[in-house]
Amino acid sequence: MPIHADADAAVGGVRRHVGLVLLLACAALVAAAALFLWQARGAALAQARQSNANLAASVLDHAEAVVRESDSFMALVARTVLAPYEDGGGATQALRDEILRHLSGQPALHDIYVYDARGALRLSSYAVPRYEASAAGRPFFAAHRASTRDDLLVGKPYRVEPHGEWVVPLSRRLVHADGSFAGVVVGALSVRYLQQYLERFDLGPDGLLALNTRDATVLVRRPYSESALGAELQGSALYREHYALADAGSFTAASPLDGVLREYSFVHSQRFALLVVVGQARSHVLAAWGRLAVLDALAVAAVVALLVGASVRMQRALRREQALARELQRSHRRLAELGRAMDEHAVVAITDVRGVIVGVNDRFCALSKYSREELIGAPHSIVRSERHPPSFFREMWRTIARGGVWQGQIENRAKDGSTYWVDTTIVPFLNERGKPYQYIAIRTDITELRRTQVELETAHEQLALSNEELARLAAFDPLTGLANRRRFDQALREAWLDARRRREPLSLLMMDVDRFKQFNDSLGHPAGDACLCRVAMALRSVSRRPGDLVARWGGEEFAMLLPHTDAQGAQVVAELARRAVWQLAIEHPHGELRRVTVSVGLHTLLPPLPQASGPGKAGQSGAGGEAEGQGQPQDPGEAALVDGADRALYAAKQGGRNRVAAWPQDGDAGFSTKLLDTL
Repeated sequence: MPIHADADAAVGGVRRHVGLVLLLACAALVAAAALFLWQARGAALAQARQSNANLAASVLDHAEAVVRESDSFMALVARTVLAPYEDGGGATQALRDEILRHLSGQPALHDIYVYDARGALRLSSYAVPRYEASAAGRPFFAAHRASTRDDLLVGKPYRVEPHGEWVVPLSRRLVHADGSFAGVVVGALSVRYLQQYLERFDLGPDGLLALNTRDATVLVRRPYSESALGAELQGSALYREHYALADAGSFTAASPLDGVLREYSFVHSQRFALLVVVGQARSHVLAAWGRLAVLDALAVAAVVALLVGASVRMQRALRREQALARELQRSHRRLAELGRAMDEHAVVAITDVRGVIVGVNDRFCALSKYSREELIGAPHSIVRSERHPPSFFREMWRTIARGGVWQGQIENRAKDGSTYWVDTTIVPFLNERGKPYQYIAIRTDITELRRTQVELETAHEQLALSNEELARLAAFDPLTGLANRRRFDQALREAWLDARRRREPLSLLMMDVDRFKQFNDSLGHPAGDACLCRVAMALRSVSRRPGDLVARWGGEEFAMLLPHTDAQGAQVVAELARRAVWQLAIEHPHGELRRVTVSVGLHTLLPPLPQASGPGKAGQSGAGGEAEGQGQPQDPGEAALVDGADRALYAAKQGGRNRVAAWPQDGDAGFSTKLLDTL
């Protein structure tokens, strides 16, 4: 009996001891879980701030590069145009064309302006004058006129026209040789380009990415809000308490614009008056942590319940766990052996089903530049770059979650910000039910191979662009942008064959700027080039049908091809062309009524049927022979059409200019000319 009593006491003591141990274990587990969740919360906030700071630095680097390139281009424009200004002259059309060609390589620049000391627009990268002809009312103009410092100013965004595109003005002071104020050169950064760059970054719901001036004036903002462009936050608490006190930093605050509580990071440019602000909504940052907290709480509750149940089957479970431990040790040994073998020739990482890294080899650490301690326990997305879209990774996870093997090439980002390419094979480890419980990723570094491929692709793209530019130059006049003589001859041949096949009339207008030589002699070649460009635009506005073609025939002479148009219709178009040039009201000291005018000659032919076609008397004209650049004889009918229009133009000139003349369709030796009403 005492033996049984002693045994019962011993059993009771064991039970009490087990109960106390179980209670302490549960309390310790709850405390550990709470501590872990609190640390995870802090880590989530810290990671968000670090991510924000990295993104802010990256965006600032891009913004500085854009401003630096734009500033260099503005300096080039300033040096190019300042010398002519010293002589009282202006930039030639050729200079404007050169600026436009360079500007095509500056996607961020919307336009380049040069204003003189009075604020008048002296040069724009557009051939047509822009809406804003004076900068006298702009803050940047007043600032440069009042200061003698050669500073690059970043101005407040504004519209280039009442309903046009938003731009951010970058401006520098121009000085004469004696140091006096000569004006301002302005580079208008495209807000649309900057906005498109910011839209590339996903900051989650209510995320904020803003590029501001140093005094916190909003230049561009994601999400886009037109009302926020130019908003001045210098008087806000954010500026006083954070932006104005440090070059960079992170903090938590509510936005003065939309009231959203965010985790902010900001950085000031040390070179330009720029400030980048990145903010993630605090609710978004802690959303994953909240879900983790719920799951962990449920897990802790389940573990406590399991501990209570496990105490009843302790001995039996202990033996089973011992056996499992031995098996696990053997598995770990096999895994270690496999890891040593893989370390010799591959980059290896092992993750759990959530993508958390549980093992890496030395080559992975060397390539990613993270230590083993930094990688273990971190999500594998720590090395993810921005190269691949979310759909890429969704497809990858869908494959391996089903137990399949995924293969592909991935660009990852190292700790120092550099990127590298790896050829990757991901193999799932399956449990007894065929479900993955771990994944092993075996990679090969192919960075150099990818870099070579990218260089080859870039070379091919540049070659294609060069070929396109050569094709464009071969078909269009570089001054006016109209089709050149080569393109016109080709279009004339195609239109003539089509008219002969359809048995439809084909009309041709030949137009010549009246007294253009006197215009050039009195006003100069730059004014002459500008005049030709405006005349070309006026003629192009008259050509409204897809098949019509306006071309620069040569010098001050233009041609307009009108397929499917009879003489009456051609007469209407000719008069519209003459009126369009008249309405330009370009002053001409020696012109008809002191304006630039054009004389127009028109000729219409109905091509004969193909079997009835033969050499005509029009083939005797100077327009016959081979079509320019075609390498084949010109059809006599084409030559007759050109010859008739040319004769009609001569008649219009002889008849007093600024008029339309038609060459009769019946081929008589006379001319029919008519002076149409002027405006």
